[in-house]
Amino acid sequence: MKKTLWKGFFALALSAVLAAAPMMATAAAPIDAAGEEVAAANEDAVVIAIEKTVPRVDYISGVVYKQIPSLTNPPTKLVLNMLLPKLADNAPAPVIMFVKGSGFTAMNLDGFMQQRMYIAEAGFAVIEVETRVVPQATFPAQLIDLKAAIRYVRAHAEEFNLNVEKIGIWGDSSGGWAATMAGTTNGVEEFDQGENLEFSSDIAACVDFYGPTDLQTIGKGQGEAIEAGHDSASTTEAMLVNGTAFGPNPGGSINSDPEKAQAASPTHYVDENDPPFLIFHGLNDNLVSIYESQILYVKLKEAGVPAQLYYVEDGTHGGIDFYQPQVLDLVVDFFKANLCE
Repeated sequence: MKKTLWKGFFALALSAVLAAAPMMATAAAPIDAAGEEVAAANEDAVVIAIEKTVPRVDYISGVVYKQIPSLTNPPTKLVLNMLLPKLADNAPAPVIMFVKGSGFTAMNLDGFMQQRMYIAEAGFAVIEVETRVVPQATFPAQLIDLKAAIRYVRAHAEEFNLNVEKIGIWGDSSGGWAATMAGTTNGVEEFDQGENLEFSSDIAACVDFYGPTDLQTIGKGQGEAIEAGHDSASTTEAMLVNGTAFGPNPGGSINSDPEKAQAASPTHYVDENDPPFLIFHGLNDNLVSIYESQILYVKLKEAGVPAQLYYVEDGTHGGIDFYQPQVLDLVVDFFKANLCE
């Protein structure tokens, strides 16, 4: 028995020593080293030279950046999912925060992976942010979470090998709303709450894919029935601002308290200090009125903020057009110009 134990202990110790020891660098074996035995393989094999056009991209998921305490339940953990490119000479990667659209409700953190990977392969760390959602939380909880995530990334830049001097942000639909809220509230201190307050939550460039920008006009121009429907207390934008009608909370439509609705609208905050914007909207979007992108663009230009608006011909809300290189290359070029130069 003692001999067996000692043998096991010795084996573990030896494994630990070998694991800690540096591997010896050796030359690769020539393809003809085994001679005639592998001649047939060498005759049939095809040598290909690989042009290295994209970096390796690692995926790290479930990075907890914030916990929301509860008196009756375990704390709610909010996470980041990171696509981290390995750049030449181990250079730190520039950062783009990404917020997935959810109709302000349940967030599908697995969505938009194809687009996110495309941007990561262009050399950007793409960091997806989970925030609180309706009906569990009302505005400004979502923006407070998003800014906390940005500060967390800056605080942990060395750990993940990130260049956080300038951080970009990107989102689609309600995620576009969140991204635009972050972009138009640089320096608005009331939304910076929680940890890592010694770090900035400022954004240097913003991309908005068909996001609501004035919560009172999401259905504008889409017909009387749709516009009337948006005046219901059951819409998600109404619950975002007013919560649900329960107990002492009366709830209310998005128009029942215009001051609160505007306080949760990106267009309310536009000024000359905002970062450059890139805005896309499909011409066949029947969920979020194209007016939302138009009014954002107009207000940005009036404030002297660099902005470009693209109409996507035949584009629907979240449709296949927004997965195409023609769109995503514009996003890459925009972020390169504003984060890397």
